[in-house]
Amino acid sequence: MSVAVLGFGKSGQAAYKLLKRKSYDVLVFDDRAIETEQEGLFFGKKAEVFFDNVYDFVVTSPGIKPSHRFIQSALQRKIGVMSELELAGRFAKKPIIAITGTNGKTTTVKLIENILNAAGFRALACGNYGVAFSDVVDEDVDFFVVEASSFQLEFTKNFKPHIAAILNIDFDHLYWHGEMENYIKAKMKIFKNQDKKDYFLGNDSDTYVFNGKSEPLFVSRKNGNADAFVKSNSVVVNFKKQFIIDKTRLFGLGNWENIAFAALTCLAVGVDEKTIKEVVGEMSNLEHRIEYVTEIDGVKFYNDSKATNLNAVENALKSFEKKKNIVLILGGKHKGESYARLLPILEEYVRAVVVYGKDRKQILQEISEFKPTPLPAINIWGVVRGAFEIAYNGDIVLFSPGGSSCEPYNNFEERGEDFKKEVFRFKEEYDSAPLV
Repeated sequence: MSVAVLGFGKSGQAAYKLLKRKSYDVLVFDDRAIETEQEGLFFGKKAEVFFDNVYDFVVTSPGIKPSHRFIQSALQRKIGVMSELELAGRFAKKPIIAITGTNGKTTTVKLIENILNAAGFRALACGNYGVAFSDVVDEDVDFFVVEASSFQLEFTKNFKPHIAAILNIDFDHLYWHGEMENYIKAKMKIFKNQDKKDYFLGNDSDTYVFNGKSEPLFVSRKNGNADAFVKSNSVVVNFKKQFIIDKTRLFGLGNWENIAFAALTCLAVGVDEKTIKEVVGEMSNLEHRIEYVTEIDGVKFYNDSKATNLNAVENALKSFEKKKNIVLILGGKHKGESYARLLPILEEYVRAVVVYGKDRKQILQEISEFKPTPLPAINIWGVVRGAFEIAYNGDIVLFSPGGSSCEPYNNFEERGEDFKKEVFRFKEEYDSAPLV
């Protein structure tokens, strides 16, 4: 069979290797200018030969929008298009636990992996987190714990997880999906093929209607009788048996919901209460998620580079006390939702704001009502020094941009790493400077 793989990043490379292992004839197309002499790989202008061939199916990478001409050409020619998630799912021989949602996916996936492994299962986290699903689908495990993005779910047809969860849905990725309705529909595909032997986990604060065939379990902040009831500093589990989880090293408002989803998932496959509570109690924040960096002369710095939407910024702010002692750093690439949404919570938690990046002028305009007037900066070097200059002893500098990464960063990880490096570089300069 002849297959075209679109895009040759992490996902595309994994799909290519899996297809080659399964003896498919594979051609790769990426319109980025990449140097290679390898047969069957077409980059830059050479990728135009995509239109000259007919394929049994096409595997597309998450970074390629549905409107891309290669995908549109395939659809017009009645050639099936699938994501790398769908491809790997077709070869998986062990149960899949799939986690999606606007925020909290990676932490929840890691929690589930840790709990299952502590309970004696062999679980492997993959997908949007860690290794690509296609890279490990032939591994001998008990469960694949897959972080699934809306981009990957968009091009699924037969994907069938034993346990599927939508943690939350908020305004995000409309540049890719076009409109909110399409984004929600993509997320809902996660439970489309489940049957009555499977489980679906949802958040009762979301507005879509669950219409699947699997057994639904719900996490709630308002219903004490829900399968998992989330309070400000604990989770009451009501599924199979009732117990309370109230100890964890995880920091952040959204993490109690993540814990609730992880607990329900693991209970559904037979893990005991004791193991769940032990692992949750030892779990700490992952990198770039309200991650404590260091303290400089009484000012604490936190790296929340993973906050690429405004809901994540709100959750980060609510994780701290209402002392109005936060210097908040916003910026990056604007994603369409006005930053004016943040004004009420800025008034409650934030003493000062620094805005940087490509779309800083637009963001500054949208929050122009906030006083004192937000401080503009060009880059990470500027925001670290600017934030420290306007911070008082006892303040918190929170890097929680609310926008996606822009040049010179390819992703939130690179952005967060540079922020941390710049903080430590400035700390060294500050500590070594002579007192005047």
